[in-house]
Amino acid sequence: MDENIADTNRKVQNDRLNKLNQSLNEVIAANSRAVELLVDIISSNPKRMLLGKENIVIRGDLASYCVPIEPILNRLKSPFSNSETGFDTVEVHPKDHFVRQEVRACIQVDAEEHIPSGDVIASYLLGLSNDMATWTKPNMRPLRDALLQTYGLTTSPISKPLIEYVLQQHNAIMDVESGYLVMPGTNGFTWRIGFANPLVYGYTLEMKKPRQLNWQLISEDTRTLPSSYRFDNILDTVELIAEFPHSLIENKWNAFPLVRRIVAQQYKPLAKQIYEENCDEDNNSYGSMEHSETLLEMCIKLDQKIAKLVSA
Repeated sequence: MDENIADTNRKVQNDRLNKLNQSLNEVIAANSRAVELLVDIISSNPKRMLLGKENIVIRGDLASYCVPIEPILNRLKSPFSNSETGFDTVEVHPKDHFVRQEVRACIQVDAEEHIPSGDVIASYLLGLSNDMATWTKPNMRPLRDALLQTYGLTTSPISKPLIEYVLQQHNAIMDVESGYLVMPGTNGFTWRIGFANPLVYGYTLEMKKPRQLNWQLISEDTRTLPSSYRFDNILDTVELIAEFPHSLIENKWNAFPLVRRIVAQQYKPLAKQIYEENCDEDNNSYGSMEHSETLLEMCIKLDQKIAKLVSA
């Protein structure tokens, strides 16, 4: 190889190596500063952040959280050691005491590539300590679910923020003492969700059409409904019911066959939709109804009433 070419290649390689070294030093320096900030944040919040033998204990406004230390150290020491990313599950305990059978939640935070690991961890811990502000954020569903599992719907630290949240998001009025939540749906309908009956495992669902005075029972216990997982917790239920009865028209995949038919008695557009489904031999609603014979019989009887309603 020509010596001039070799010298040029060496110069190029040295320049590139220097740039790589500079970049690596910048990354190390940024992470070092981030770790110092993380330690400073923990030491500056002795009432909010405590160090246990295995966990960082975060005392939030709504609950207490145990964040395992070892997985965090492993991520910092060797981020390429396995395919797992993000934070391990955290223990979620009631605010004022710890329990043996705690709820666990897989809570994550958005982390852009240029943000040092220490800053991500600091953001995570601060977010848990300020859970009153973070629990309603779109990406915090695991935290919401964990809080609801921890406390249920009795009077607790989450009662007031939960009442404010459903009012702000869905104009729903929630009364924890009476055990009812009343909210508007679409097309002038009003819905009532009961959650305090000890004999009911899910929720009780009632409705009023426009200008109707008395509540009409739709389901005594949503746990018995097909697709009952859609009613897993009160926030999922409120979000689902907010689109009733309009969304029931679009619900051709028959997730709520009985609910649709009961509501259709009071909502003619839905009655017409179900009638058309039954008349469509290629999309007959009974053919796809993988439920009990009792449910099928109830739906057939209701469909007879719907046919009369549509033809009236």
